[in-house]
Amino acid sequence: MNARRLAASLVACLALAAADSRAQILFDAPVSFEGGGLAQHARVGDLNGDGWPDAVVGHFIFFGAGLTISFGEGGGALGPWQSIPTAPGMDAVDAIADFDADGHLDLLVHDAGGQAVGSVKVLFGDGTGAFPTNVSLNTTQGSPRTAAVGDFDADGTLDVVISNGFQGFSVGALLVVMGQGGGSFDTPQQIPNMPSPDFSQGGTVHCGDLDGDGLDDIVFRGNSGVSLLSQGDGSFAPSCPGGGCFLPVGADLVLADVNGDGRDDAVTTVQVMPATPEGNFALGQVLAVTGVPTAVDVGDLDGDGELDVVIGRNIVSSMFDPGLTVGDVLVLRGNGDGTFQLPGLVVSHVPQPRDVAIADLDADGRPDVLAANFQSLALRVLPNRTYGPGSPFLDLGGVLPGTHGWPIQIAGGTLVPGTPFSFRLLNGVPTGSAFHFVGLAALNAPFKGGTMIPVPHLVNGPFPLDATGALTLAGTWPAGGSGLSLWAQFWIPNGGGPVGFVASSGVRAQIP
Repeated sequence: MNARRLAASLVACLALAAADSRAQILFDAPVSFEGGGLAQHARVGDLNGDGWPDAVVGHFIFFGAGLTISFGEGGGALGPWQSIPTAPGMDAVDAIADFDADGHLDLLVHDAGGQAVGSVKVLFGDGTGAFPTNVSLNTTQGSPRTAAVGDFDADGTLDVVISNGFQGFSVGALLVVMGQGGGSFDTPQQIPNMPSPDFSQGGTVHCGDLDGDGLDDIVFRGNSGVSLLSQGDGSFAPSCPGGGCFLPVGADLVLADVNGDGRDDAVTTVQVMPATPEGNFALGQVLAVTGVPTAVDVGDLDGDGELDVVIGRNIVSSMFDPGLTVGDVLVLRGNGDGTFQLPGLVVSHVPQPRDVAIADLDADGRPDVLAANFQSLALRVLPNRTYGPGSPFLDLGGVLPGTHGWPIQIAGGTLVPGTPFSFRLLNGVPTGSAFHFVGLAALNAPFKGGTMIPVPHLVNGPFPLDATGALTLAGTWPAGGSGLSLWAQFWIPNGGGPVGFVASSGVRAQIP
């Protein structure tokens, strides 16, 4: 390598080190599993004690299978779905938690269609994936819409709040069911003297510590809503008794402390609203999500200690057509101060996602994403491949999508001489071809409607892609080049891009 190229490479390394904030959270192509049809929502937990997370899925009322469970089989795979026979008529799963403190996870579920008294239940798990016993919680009122779990009196025992909608001439209400330990619960009590939110559409209810006092509080959202602060004895007081406070809007809501102040903020599909010391919400960052966002979850996807956001969205507003295949998942990296990097990373080919859940499905230490969608192949596992600390690789973004989605480049190996390495392309053009551009410096220049990440010192290809649009370039890393950096990117012709090409994300490879 001549001195000029070496100098250019070192300058590029320094420039890129100052721009590492551009690095992306990286996902493998989604893997589809049957999961039953018309999935509405999903929860994840290890229900049979084998160390692999399982998925419990609630389905649209006309599906007819009630609740289903898909057991994890390792490596992010999910086994065949099966109904939960001890939950007849139950079709919505609200939470997975250990309600009786026996070390086995239980399910909080309800019947979204029947809406009868006794239709909110805790199904007690026996640690094998079965739920032989259960207890009804709404023994005094019917018409449940959602339920949520919290500890309202800080006794270490889980409590439940239930949102009831209108049923006949019955006015909607919030019911609190205090846990007594061992799987027993008090008689449900209606929260008295609260402001009058609109229960006509049922709404959703959520639990979190809004004021940082160690007690879980309640947020109800309908056409209007209310935030209720726990008083520590099973009673509640509105956080804004005079009205006029901001309440979260959006199709879905997660309460989580995204700015590190000890209070749970509201993250919806369209906005972040930080909690105030009084337990109210302030207007925060608008996430500017296009399409029809339907679901949200929060977790640390890149291991930097800051919470990130996952949003599932439809591309069209038709919500009940199982034939539609459009939709995607959007990932927004958190800054730790309650704001998130926009516009985010799009993971394509997730049709009509109705719910998203973050969990380490393949036990590699990186949280993955489970998307439940309105299709026959109702579950998509999105494996997290973000390069962790100590990796020689850094993802740089720069994807140019086309008619087959967003091409993904994933590099693997240590780049130690004599060890295996690979550069994988996913979501390319099925049975098409691809070129691999490798450079000794970053170019970041306009090219074919996108951005050419590397200086094209070496162009390999064309390589044939398989029927899924995938390609793997692999081998044994050669000796030499210690301390240098390489930049790499795939370019694919005839992919439906703006000028006939599409491109993968760029990767920087630092040779140790």
